[in-house]
Amino acid sequence: MLPYPSSSEFPAALKARREFLGLSRSALARAANIHVVMPRRYEEPDCGEFARPRADSTWLALNKALRYEVPNEILAALAQDEPVNTAATSVDLEPQNLVKALTLAEAKAGLAATFGVSIECIEITIRG
Repeated sequence: MLPYPSSSEFPAALKARREFLGLSRSALARAANIHVVMPRRYEEPDCGEFARPRADSTWLALNKALRYEVPNEILAALAQDEPVNTAATSVDLEPQNLVKALTLAEAKAGLAATFGVSIECIEITIRG
């Protein structure tokens, strides 16, 4: 199973498993039903467009595409929307100040609070 997306080991583990199975990035994207550019963004932490997959959907799809099985207790926790970190133990916890992916609504709310304007004044443009 892939490490949880917030783990620093996730990018290397994803790339290693993909290469072990002989999959190209585009083949992995098709198998996981994600956009073709996303495997690169997930595998290269130094990339300016680096991203982490959503645990409740994309991470599960990547595990399935890479022929991993996700234990039932993790599936149940994700279904209940509980954070599960398979890479962390009681001694090895992830730092709390990690950059995490935001929804557009969360990003707009954060920008509005930062600049002291209403959410309606915030526009986010995505070019691709």
